[in-house]
Amino acid sequence: MKFDKDGVIPMIVQDADSLAVLSLFYGNKESIEKMKKTGFVWRYSRSKNKLMKKGAISGNTMKVISVSEDCDSDALLVKVKPLGSACHTNSYSCFKEEKNILSELIEVISERKKYPKGNSYTSKIVNDRNAIIAKLREELEELIEAKKKSDIKWEAADLLYFILVYLENRNINFSEVLNELKRRRK
Repeated sequence: MKFDKDGVIPMIVQDADSLAVLSLFYGNKESIEKMKKTGFVWRYSRSKNKLMKKGAISGNTMKVISVSEDCDSDALLVKVKPLGSACHTNSYSCFKEEKNILSELIEVISERKKYPKGNSYTSKIVNDRNAIIAKLREELEELIEAKKKSDIKWEAADLLYFILVYLENRNINFSEVLNELKRRRK
């Protein structure tokens, strides 16, 4: 890795599931070693001139999924599973882009699993593998049988939603599925 004259390297932090860019931090050799050892994001604060674990104060930590260098080895891409908001303003991202619908769905499903809501259908089935399997079979059959374009889109959306619920039930990040597709492409 090529650190700048101050001994730091920019780290682009990205949600491994939604692929949304969450933040830009700077790392030094020590913070990168801590990330490797602990599995959580550590950064070097240039304003405070010290090493800091992301979320040490707020509790909004980030579990490291992967770290890769860019083509010039002068920047890092850190893919994470955010455990809370990325930004100190309590926003999902430090950037003002809106989350895509897929990342919103993944987040809601995960929240319903951790903190069930009584009237939520997702809360009722996310921890019931047999119920999810039954819904997957039902939705796949409905998609296969759909004739009109509007019905096909509706049923495909239902099936995708229940696939996400199934993945959450099995503790599989959507990013792992995307990585498997990427692996198969090679």
